[in-house]
Amino acid sequence: MSPRGFTMIELLLSLAITAVVAAGVAAMLGGLATGIALGSDARTGLLATAATHGRLVEELAGAGRVLAVTDEDAILWRGDLTPSSLVEPSELQWITFDPEHGELRRSSIRFPEDWSTIERLVFDRPITQASQLSKEWNRAESRGLLEHETLADGLLRARLSATLPLIDASEFRIDLTFDLATGPVEATTMVVCHGDQLSEWNP
Repeated sequence: MSPRGFTMIELLLSLAITAVVAAGVAAMLGGLATGIALGSDARTGLLATAATHGRLVEELAGAGRVLAVTDEDAILWRGDLTPSSLVEPSELQWITFDPEHGELRRSSIRFPEDWSTIERLVFDRPITQASQLSKEWNRAESRGLLEHETLADGLLRARLSATLPLIDASEFRIDLTFDLATGPVEATTMVVCHGDQLSEWNP
C-alpha cells in the first residue's frame, strides 16, 4: 500500500494555524518591546532630570543675589568677587532660555589673558542700578568678552523666577519641561543664594 499524502484542505488548515500562532507571537514580542522601550524612556527621563538638577545646583549655588528675572531670563550676581560690595560686570551671569534650540544657557564675562589689570579695571566699572544690566550685556558682547555655555538641553520650556523682593531674594527657581520620546517631563530646581550685601544698588 502506498503512503497517503496530505490533502489540499489539510495543507491550507495547517498554514492557517501557523499564521495565527505566528501573529500571536509577533504581537506578544511587540508588546514586550514596547514595554521595555517605555521603561527605558522613563529611566532616561529620571536620569536626565536628576543630572540636570545636579548640574544646575553645582553651577549656580554660589550666586549672591538675583538682580533681575523674567520668565525666560535672569541675571545673577555671583557675589563680591572683588571686595567692594558693588556689582561689577565680571561678577554677573546671565541665564537665558533659547526656545529655538531648547537650551538653557549661561553667559558670563571672560577677560582675555593678555589684558592688564588696568584694562580689566577700566572695563569692570561698577553698576548701581538694574537698568544698566542690559547695557553691560551689549557692551561685553560687542567686545567679544561673553562666554556662553549650555546648562541644560532637550527642553520644551523653561520658566525662571525668584522670591521677592529681588534685593532680598534667597531662592532662584528654575522650572524645566524636557522633551522626551514618552512625552513632556517636568522638573524643578531651587538654588539658594547666599545673600551677599550690596551697597549703592537700585533695583
